[in-house]
Amino acid sequence: MTEKEINLRPLLPNSVTMAALAFGVSSINMSFWGNWHLAVIFIALAAVFDFLDGKVARMLNVSSKFGAELDSLSDFVSFGVAPAFLMYLWTMDASTRISVLQNQAGRADAIGIYWALVLFVSMCCAARLARFNSLLDTEQPPYWKYFFMGVPAPAGAYLTILPLIFWLATGCEFFRCPIFVSIFLILSGVMMASKIPTLCLKHLHIPTAYASVLLIVAMLTLAGLIALPWLTLSLVGVFYLLSIPVCIFYFLKFKKNA
Repeated sequence: MTEKEINLRPLLPNSVTMAALAFGVSSINMSFWGNWHLAVIFIALAAVFDFLDGKVARMLNVSSKFGAELDSLSDFVSFGVAPAFLMYLWTMDASTRISVLQNQAGRADAIGIYWALVLFVSMCCAARLARFNSLLDTEQPPYWKYFFMGVPAPAGAYLTILPLIFWLATGCEFFRCPIFVSIFLILSGVMMASKIPTLCLKHLHIPTAYASVLLIVAMLTLAGLIALPWLTLSLVGVFYLLSIPVCIFYFLKFKKNA
């Protein structure tokens, strides 16, 4: 290889990360124009590419500090700013018929409160990513092996936009209620910034006896995503929420045994 030639392998993971960032920024653009379906889809695509960039880097053995920092910046935009901004515009949309927003004074107060929640979710996501980076070279106790410390940024974005997914699945205006949306914004922010153990599938081993059951569940989920995407995403979100107290129970059990 001559001096003017470069190896393209290190560029591939970073290109995937840039694609994730592009989808996150595009979600913000779709939110601005009120295209809620595409805004959610772009966040989902950002999550897919965020999952792939690490896999590509490890497969090509080209992991780098630059790639890790770029990944965190992309995650902050795609899973911190974009979903919070989406929920803000969706809830404050002029077509939303909510009594608290009927008069101008109430509407102004509500807009101020919701913007504070947008800032809260974004800052919690930034804190979660900063903590994750700071612990990369730190060896954790063995009982953390099967858990994430707090909700990962993509899952936090999922929780943030879950009311919108419920609304897309059912059309029920209750899910657009400011109080209901606020609960999810606060929940997602707290869960990202906290040290609450949540499910990590990376080191999870399933007994052979349950492999066929897991395969059937995976196929049903895939079929549901194709045929009834919003309803399936709603159900997956509910199951993820239910998994959190289960993870806390087993984490405390593992910690006690350790």
